Amino acid sequence: MAFDKDGFLSSTMDGFRGSVREVPTYKCWFDFAEDLNRLGWAMLDGHETTTSDNQRLLISVLFIRAHQSFQAAILLIERGMLSDARVVLRSATEGAIALNALANDPAFDMQLIEAHWHTQRRTGRIVLSNATYREQHSADEIAQIEKTVADIDTKEKAAGHSFREVVWANVAAKHCLDLYDLIYRSLSHDGTHTNVAAVHRFLKFDASGGPTALRFGPTTHDLVDVARMACLMFLWAADPFARAHALKFKPQIETMIQRLEELPCEEPADVSVEARFAGQE
Repeated sequence: MAFDKDGFLSSTMDGFRGSVREVPTYKCWFDFAEDLNRLGWAMLDGHETTTSDNQRLLISVLFIRAHQSFQAAILLIERGMLSDARVVLRSATEGAIALNALANDPAFDMQLIEAHWHTQRRTGRIVLSNATYREQHSADEIAQIEKTVADIDTKEKAAGHSFREVVWANVAAKHCLDLYDLIYRSLSHDGTHTNVAAVHRFLKFDASGGPTALRFGPTTHDLVDVARMACLMFLWAADPFARAHALKFKPQIETMIQRLEELPCEEPADVSVEARFAGQE
């Protein structure tokens, strides 16, 4: 299974993964990520929480989600799929912001619930107001949509304020500003959204900065930066989870934060992984 026939599903990706881990700087980060992953599993070992406490239930669910996204990002990073890793991490960082908000404010769960209702009603209204969309639903389905919209209208009136989407910038400003400014913004600009920065990741450039060719296949460009954001996201998610459930992992988390600060932050000056990979079959 060669890359030019099967792409990232080819067996050659095992060779790329092994080669990336041979680069000393990258190895430091992958070793650290593996230790974080084990910390996450240790924190979840035997973990249970009551379903009657929305705050702790949501915190548990969001930490499990963040831990899984962290693992997904590492799998993508070590296979040179850095733009895709950034997309996964952007979603995970949003969850980490919610984790910090929930740990600090038990009432934040209602913002999430009301945002859910807001989205449900907006989607329902779109279907009801578009003749083509309505035709794609049965009479019973239309009746259920109308009921859902009416029920949410009633809930909004009882609440005494308009339901709206969560504005994550505002949430982060109260609970974890650095997480938003230093990670979420970067991953939104160069990851989730379709813009010039995202396009540049799939182009090759000459010394003057002009595009010379399309870029196919895995890349190590900015690997350290993406790995660092993955590890930071995990630590930002682990802390509120441990606090909310009174888990005795604060010393381990603090040790990991200190270790992270000691890891190399500069990209390797000369990495031949991609060149070696290009010749593999």
